Amino acid sequence: MSLVRLVRRHVKAAALALALLSGPLTTAGAQAASWCVAVWYPSSDHPGGFETIVANADVVDVVFPFWYTPDADGRVLSRAGADWREQVAAWKGAGLVVMPSVFATHSGFLAEPRRSAHVAALLALVDENGYDGLDLDYEEFPLSTREPFSELVEALGAGLHARGKLLSVTVHAKTEAEPGSYPSAAAQDWPRLAAVADVFNVMTYDYTNRNEPPGPVAPRSWVADVVTYGLGAVGAGKLQLGLPFYGYVWKRGRPPAAATTWEATRRLIDQFKLDAAREPDSGELTADLNVTGLPRQTVYVSDALTLAGRLADLAGRGLATAGVAIWGIGGEDPATWQVLRDARPAECRLRASAPTG
Repeated sequence: MSLVRLVRRHVKAAALALALLSGPLTTAGAQAASWCVAVWYPSSDHPGGFETIVANADVVDVVFPFWYTPDADGRVLSRAGADWREQVAAWKGAGLVVMPSVFATHSGFLAEPRRSAHVAALLALVDENGYDGLDLDYEEFPLSTREPFSELVEALGAGLHARGKLLSVTVHAKTEAEPGSYPSAAAQDWPRLAAVADVFNVMTYDYTNRNEPPGPVAPRSWVADVVTYGLGAVGAGKLQLGLPFYGYVWKRGRPPAAATTWEATRRLIDQFKLDAAREPDSGELTADLNVTGLPRQTVYVSDALTLAGRLADLAGRGLATAGVAIWGIGGEDPATWQVLRDARPAECRLRASAPTG
């Protein structure tokens, strides 16, 4: 069965199931105070990510432009591209909150005096460009940075809030009590970070990453465990669920995998008339290409039915969040946006405010 036919057959049924289970996506019938849809951009190699955001500005609330990174001394380097000002203007013109992501996997700048210099550089970035705030996506830090990283986030949060700006913090998934067993996740003190953050994005994806054998990107049972822990450590008012709109394809069944999109998977399935299936726990679309003369390929990717199933599963467990944060914009199943429209339990009330003091 072609991917297009598969989605058309099931997405309406999934949307109905979502409505019946969620009604809306809150616990015990309580009304969500705010529910936001955030997207990172760019978050795939597909060239259509910007157009996707603009076309779905009625459901997208927050953009995290993935443009900045610190150097070893804490200076902020830009990779925004030549047309970034026009992009920001278009998003702001559509009423979206714009909070650029600052990404790092090195942590030497956490030592003083570099840490204070880094905070000053981040605040200057917001001041100079009129952003609504910042998203910190600092990953793979050693456990020894747990204290200085918390101190950096607290200093940055104080500076942003004094300006009436917002702070978003993006963290590794964890399912156990603080600090957690996985070093990079344990380096992130969830209660302490969330106390100063306005948004707390949890990366509930890459359960199977590109360096592992083929498997689901985000099993529902695992996502539920992460959200359950997060609601206790952070609370429902700030916790945003990380959603993968991407997938992985493994050649010859061996890592490393390459990131892929629903669009590319659709072409693969339709071209070779592959039998598409569903991974039972994640609900992800999966297929195997085993054609003479070509390397075997195994793919796992999310589509609209996957998304509807994920949201319905959390609602059925009584697990409510403050919204979702999406990685993999561009080349996603277009029907996913309607799933989000149908699922939204409340408007997004996340906004920068007037400076204090």
